[in-house]
Amino acid sequence: MRQLRDDRGSTEMAIAAPALLLLVMLVVQAALWMHGDHVAADLARRTAEQSRTVDGGSTPVGPPAGSVLTDVNVAVDRGAEEVRVTVTGHVPSVIPGLSWPVEHVSVAPVERYVPGGEAP
Repeated sequence: MRQLRDDRGSTEMAIAAPALLLLVMLVVQAALWMHGDHVAADLARRTAEQSRTVDGGSTPVGPPAGSVLTDVNVAVDRGAEEVRVTVTGHVPSVIPGLSWPVEHVSVAPVERYVPGGEAP
């Protein structure tokens, strides 16, 4: 009599393979989110630095070309003492049904012109 091949272990592989694939996708998604957070932080910092100048930053700063962020919103609130920049956006999802928003706030003091070079 010929012995049939043993099927033991097939069930475990059918469960482990999709779980491993999901784990890899979560790692890739976390890396995308971290990169998007760094892009948002850099955009907020550059916008705050430009908006704090005496002329108020005449040239708008936008997200870098080829940025991983989508639906980017840059809100600038310039007061007498400080400028506050809030950058929000979303990172594309490799896992369907999940939303990965990013938000970063940067605050900088506003430059003031002091006539005659006198310090306050």
